Amino acid sequence: PNCCVCVDFTNISLMPSWLLSLLLLSESSHAYKILVYNSKFAHSHSNYLGQIADILVDAGHNVTSLIPVMDHSVRDGTEKSNKIYVQTDKVVKKFYEESAKNIPNFFEMSDANPAIAFVVGPMYAEMLYRSCKSVLEEPGLIERLRDEHYDVLIAENFDICGMGISKAIAPKSTIGVSSTCLFGWQFSDWGIPQALSYRPTNLVASFNVLSIIDRAYNIYGESLGRILFWFYRRAIEQALQERFGPEYPTAVEQLSNVAYIFTNSEPLIETAAPTTARVIDIGGIGAKLPTKLDDYWQGILNLRPKAVLISFGSITRSYLMPAAMKAGILKAIARFPDVTFIWKYEELEDEFATGEAAQVQNLVLTKWMPQSDILAHPNLAVFITHAGMGSTQETAARGVPGIFVPLFAEQPRNAGMMEFNGLGRVFSKYDLSDDEMLAETIRDLLYNEKYSKNAKRMSSMIAKKPFGSRELLIKHVEFAAEFGPSAALRPQSIDMNVIEYNNIDAVFCLLFVTAIIILCTFKMFVYCMSKVSKSSKSKAD
Repeated sequence: PNCCVCVDFTNISLMPSWLLSLLLLSESSHAYKILVYNSKFAHSHSNYLGQIADILVDAGHNVTSLIPVMDHSVRDGTEKSNKIYVQTDKVVKKFYEESAKNIPNFFEMSDANPAIAFVVGPMYAEMLYRSCKSVLEEPGLIERLRDEHYDVLIAENFDICGMGISKAIAPKSTIGVSSTCLFGWQFSDWGIPQALSYRPTNLVASFNVLSIIDRAYNIYGESLGRILFWFYRRAIEQALQERFGPEYPTAVEQLSNVAYIFTNSEPLIETAAPTTARVIDIGGIGAKLPTKLDDYWQGILNLRPKAVLISFGSITRSYLMPAAMKAGILKAIARFPDVTFIWKYEELEDEFATGEAAQVQNLVLTKWMPQSDILAHPNLAVFITHAGMGSTQETAARGVPGIFVPLFAEQPRNAGMMEFNGLGRVFSKYDLSDDEMLAETIRDLLYNEKYSKNAKRMSSMIAKKPFGSRELLIKHVEFAAEFGPSAALRPQSIDMNVIEYNNIDAVFCLLFVTAIIILCTFKMFVYCMSKVSKSSKSKAD
């Protein structure tokens, strides 16, 4: 069968009967039933939703993760919740297997190319459509989910199929999730002012709000993102209509009625912009406290007074980097013989690793490293990173300044916000071949104390902020489970069209009435003046 449920009852038979009864009574009295829709298509998304599920389990709730399996190489993200797997069809499976063999080279690819939206959009929309169809057509699944009477459904606003089944399974509350910052359609879905004049979109790393060019590019980037996701949404809406009929509410309609929206944002490093009371920023919920490094890594980091960590994330492969970029990085590293550089590099046996890189004495190549623990080491002075959401938040939390080299997706925006907060500098991936420019940037981060001071201050602020992300997550989920959504938190702007929202009709009416008043006043004035003129002429005669 395509669908299975995995529940771990390990060692339950070893519990004393009185303790088991007490635990079951406690759960029935206080635990809420929560369903998390966690589609397996990308590591970061699955990890984020899986962390939400596990934290809620730790809080004592009965959590089930519904997992449509699109990419078999992606981990479940959750270790503690119950799991319902839905296997997607062979076309989706083959698509992801082929994608794994042909990893895109993000060092050379441009997100600003409009062809991406029109090529990737329809292609990936087909995969989302098929995945959603597998969920909707799994025999008896929707009915079983409805019979569970969940208190809360948590689903992401990316693959909106999860939110699209909300009406069908009828939870008491739904909560929307963004595994990154808010972007694109999410603003209009949830009635949040977007403020494109000063709120950077995903493609923008450096944003001068006073520059007409920067603001125009910001609008361009937003347009590309909306076009891309329009294809995704249209495909999923089609699947929902085919399953439930034309009268079934759209996923977008259901999205608008969520109780809360959880974002993977940290307000202390975000760009200040308008928001609503439904938006709860829970960035860093998956962050783990650093542990002591083993002897090997302690030895590496203690080789020299300072160390620099280089990692471009789990999706991007450093070995795919163009030769000129690799050479530029090596030449820049060689300029700092008193600094140890640790570089996450996936092919330790290739020609570059065994040849040129092996000649650089202060460079350590590694397939994997305990990133969080290394960032906490006192000798770690700079982090050169792709500016993924997790890496930027981890950098800020550990108090380490960074050189941010955005590659794709929302990374340019993440890099820009870190530079804006004085936590490092943005460096273009296209300049990695320029060893002088890269070396100058590294030197600035290593020896300019303003970056380390800003980073340490930010780390302290995050550690001491009034409410932690886990507390915010748990309290708001429990509140939504108990009371359901509040109409007072749903902006009425969601129900307005562009003309109504921007008061274009009202302004037109006011202008029209004003014009009529002015015209009438003018006519009256002309009429009165003509009467006065005639009266004056009569007296003169």
